[in-house]
Amino acid sequence: MEHVYAAVLAGGSGQRFWPLSRELSPKQLLSTFGQESLIAQAVHRILPFTGGGDNVVIVTNERLFDELRNHLTAQPDTALHAVRYIQEPIARNTAPAIALGAAVLMADDPEAVMVVLPSDHLLEGGQVWEDCLGAAVAAAADGYLVTIGITPTRPETGYGYIRAAEELPLFSAGAVTPHAVAEFVEKPDQERAHAFLVSGEYYWNAGIFVMKAARVLEELDAAGGNGARIAEVARWIAARPIADRNGDEARRRFAELTPVSIDIAVMERSDKVAVIPAPLKWSDVGSLLALEDVAEADTAGNVRSGRGVDIDSADSIVYSTDRLVATLGVRDLIVVDTMDATLVLPKDRAQDVRQVVDALKALGAPEVTQPKVSLRPWGSWTSLLRGPGYQIKLLEVKPGARLSLQKHAHRSEHWVVVAGTALVTRDAQKIEVGAGESVFLPAGCVHRLENIGDAQLQLIEVAVGGYLGEDDIVRLEDDWARDSG
Repeated sequence: MEHVYAAVLAGGSGQRFWPLSRELSPKQLLSTFGQESLIAQAVHRILPFTGGGDNVVIVTNERLFDELRNHLTAQPDTALHAVRYIQEPIARNTAPAIALGAAVLMADDPEAVMVVLPSDHLLEGGQVWEDCLGAAVAAAADGYLVTIGITPTRPETGYGYIRAAEELPLFSAGAVTPHAVAEFVEKPDQERAHAFLVSGEYYWNAGIFVMKAARVLEELDAAGGNGARIAEVARWIAARPIADRNGDEARRRFAELTPVSIDIAVMERSDKVAVIPAPLKWSDVGSLLALEDVAEADTAGNVRSGRGVDIDSADSIVYSTDRLVATLGVRDLIVVDTMDATLVLPKDRAQDVRQVVDALKALGAPEVTQPKVSLRPWGSWTSLLRGPGYQIKLLEVKPGARLSLQKHAHRSEHWVVVAGTALVTRDAQKIEVGAGESVFLPAGCVHRLENIGDAQLQLIEVAVGGYLGEDDIVRLEDDWARDSG
């Protein structure tokens, strides 16, 4: 499709999915619902329509940028390595984020049609999805702001609804036909949600939009006030060199914007909006209740994933990433167990998990922020033990891969090879280290780790110092062109 680009929104923290998600490893990076993470699925879903990864932009924030890039660059499909990134200077909800994406894409292609989609949803692909995008792009090229509407399956009160009006058959594609939009309704009560379901005129708002980038900015200009300021700031930032887009002036201008969603700022006020009713299987993975989809329920209604046993429980979800979990006689519970945290709650409190996260934040608990496992382009690391002034990790490096040439200001590192053969650069030295051997790297030394064997390299890293954050890395050379922390 000519002039088609994608903007994948990936700035969320996924608090309602704790302890599986963390601030530095949010829901979109999880591979809980398939072989790939949610963000990899999202990019793969849109790649066939954009002509390549360089026509896909990931819109995120500064804090998540490096983690997202490391994660996607670690995927085997090199098309995921080519995506571009836009860092919001300050989080200001979806309207400023999408406006910034639109302004950046317009600078590349004034005729750009942008497909905006979340990075953390589950969505069925196939022919219906292809038809939806074909119809949406055709309508968008004619000036419509198009949204994808999901056929409701229950009277859900946590979603926005869209009421469809007359058909727009000119833009039909395959099995789908766009409709004009008569009304947006945000999160109705149970009675209204039931009436919407029965009427057959309403669709869930899936948060997927297709529109010309220029039209987004035009609608914001026409809104005046905060909308016009959003468009102005987005254009100003997009006109800056990439290195300046997160500078002090960009932060100041972005911070002055009032946070607002794209639904309120654009979609609800425009008179040229279309909805495409889509009979697609879709989930926003909005809470831990989504774990019901990871396995088949047993005869008592229990859904289990991971090692464990159950006796006399019913209608419960038990998810374990590593340890054995045993349940006995529980009802309507969710149990989520990870390497470093366990959460137990009634199903009807699934939307309240962020209260736990807030309480943990107040205590300064690192389990809110730090993941136990993090993918890297060269392999992965797993945090095994952390305490005041030290951290122990397992590093796994792919055959032929190497870390960046780097140094740390605040910590020393001791590497012990468990399996494989490493080539270690330590200042001017080149040291070959085999299984059972080790090397010490004092703070400030320039070092690099390389797997020179044919098998996976595994080693234990013991870091000691006053500050152990991932941003204490000065990269001097890097095979993936990553900036220094």
